Amino acid sequence: MTKIYSNDKDRQFYNKNGYVVFRSVLTEKECDVYIKESHRVCKKNLTVTSNIYRKSKKFENLLRHKKILSLADSLLKWRVIPIGDIFFFGKSKSKKENGSVPHQDNYAQRAEYGAFMACGVYFDEALEDNGALRVFPGSHKLGEIKSNPKPNWVYSKSGKILRANPIGNNTIIPKKFKNKEKIVELGRGDVLFFHAHLIHYAKKNNSNTKKYRRACYLKYIKNGYAFWPGWTERRVLIDRNDFNPKNFQKSSKV
Repeated sequence: MTKIYSNDKDRQFYNKNGYVVFRSVLTEKECDVYIKESHRVCKKNLTVTSNIYRKSKKFENLLRHKKILSLADSLLKWRVIPIGDIFFFGKSKSKKENGSVPHQDNYAQRAEYGAFMACGVYFDEALEDNGALRVFPGSHKLGEIKSNPKPNWVYSKSGKILRANPIGNNTIIPKKFKNKEKIVELGRGDVLFFHAHLIHYAKKNNSNTKKYRRACYLKYIKNGYAFWPGWTERRVLIDRNDFNPKNFQKSSKV
């Protein structure tokens, strides 16, 4: 698999807006494989699923996808390490998913500013009609913003997730950003990297034509930086499996 890299223009856009899109990073065939695997793993309980990689070797390898890692490393100019994921089925009119409310991802990770980054990998089209992601460009520069968090999940007595409430911590959108909302429409195989402090959300899929909006959000931390594991997701460092001792030996001799 050939690696691809972000360039100065990509980094400038990301630093200014808090997100950047790369088109057709995954092939149509790869998208079909991950869609099939997500349904195999979750079966009839098609709801928001944290750390699907723990139930699937295929999704574990998605966190290590060479194209995604090379884009992430070059975008931040730092080696990133996977720490988890969250999968959305985005099934139309589902009673088990309710989209998300405006939020910043770092409310859960608690990482140093700029150390955490998420990557949305889209297996279906994400359009305004079926709840494409909405962002507030430049809001990441404000750092952590006040919020009014509510429970994200509804559990059974045994602790099983029954359904998801609107995901997020209800970030209070500053007045100067209320009219800056932008819908980011994406195609199959597209990936979207976004800053941990970017305000974003997605409406529930109520489309009559788009049955699903399946996507997996991969979570990455800069190597060497701390993060909060969380009592629900229990995030951990995940080996990239790309370390080459020969390269280390060469660099140590310089």
